[in-house]
Amino acid sequence: MRFPDDVPVLTDGDITLRAHRLEDADAVLEQCTDPESVRWTTVPLGYTADMAVTWVTTSAKHTWESGAERLFAIETTYPDGRRRFGGSLSLRDEGDNRAELAFGAHPAVRDRGVMTRAVNLLLDHGFSDCGLETVLWLANVGNLGSRRVAWKTGFTFGGVLRRWLPQRDEYLDGWMGSLHRSDSREPKRPWLDVPVIEAERVRLRPLENRDVRRVVESSADERTQHWLGFLPSPYTEQDAREFILRSQSAAWEGTGIGWAVARPSSDELLGTIGTPSTGRDGWEIGYCAHPDARGQGVMREALGLVARHLFLDPADGGLGASRVYVKVAAGNTASRHVAVANGFTEYGRERQSEQLRDGTPTDMVLFDLLASEWKATPR
Repeated sequence: MRFPDDVPVLTDGDITLRAHRLEDADAVLEQCTDPESVRWTTVPLGYTADMAVTWVTTSAKHTWESGAERLFAIETTYPDGRRRFGGSLSLRDEGDNRAELAFGAHPAVRDRGVMTRAVNLLLDHGFSDCGLETVLWLANVGNLGSRRVAWKTGFTFGGVLRRWLPQRDEYLDGWMGSLHRSDSREPKRPWLDVPVIEAERVRLRPLENRDVRRVVESSADERTQHWLGFLPSPYTEQDAREFILRSQSAAWEGTGIGWAVARPSSDELLGTIGTPSTGRDGWEIGYCAHPDARGQGVMREALGLVARHLFLDPADGGLGASRVYVKVAAGNTASRHVAVANGFTEYGRERQSEQLRDGTPTDMVLFDLLASEWKATPR
């Protein structure tokens, strides 16, 4: 292959994929010194202008000539109207008609759909012109920008690879996904937003890693441990981090939403509430109060806010649920009161379906609330 003469030019109008040029070096330097690029990619620390020039002239040339990957520069229109380098993406050869997708955007064009369009162009080229069967996507756990592009372009996510991705002398956990040539490019599941909901006593917001300490305090509490026998014991900071990640990933995977119940004045976590599962029978809601927030009406207000969000029509920002329900251990009077205070109706029991911390089996009392009932209640 002759570089750059034999590098295909792919375009959908505004987005053009082409060979890298010397004129891209300044924008490459800007991208490679951007904090988000440094955080999520293997770009060398202390990236210099000379390194950028070498990469666009020598490294890109070698990549094409060796056949290791099909590496393209993205050219797009910036918000100021200039056409300029907007990032890079490639298909790395994995043999047997398989490839790994890699991409990185210049900070000036992020959140504008540029990378999604560029990835779709490249996938069209890979499947139609290069005979690829399957494309793999990998990213560091937590790299939501990359994951959202993969979600938008139809990848199916396959879980977490523990300590798999090398980055600066470390091996980090990685997300993985795959796309077959016959797959639809439409998202396989919805991407659920976690809205911030403000009220008098509480503020519902997404769970974040800064909540780890308070999650530990809540989940390690003796009373919490008694009623929620499935919690790890002892409950550690690592357990809290994994809980927060599961809560976050449920929204990205379209399977549930998790909120921190926070104090409006300080944003301090007062508890957690979320939808651990959803199905044809409705949305389940689970909740847990921090010890120093009990008896203040915090969780009662939080449950009402979550039910409202689930019942509201999507046109009004909700999810259009027809039914929500909660399961409460039979002896947990406080949690049962939270449900009843929000108009939930007891409709049955799951006999001895859970165990308390001491191993004693307990019935789970079932409460539900229908959208028709909720809408008929004056507020």
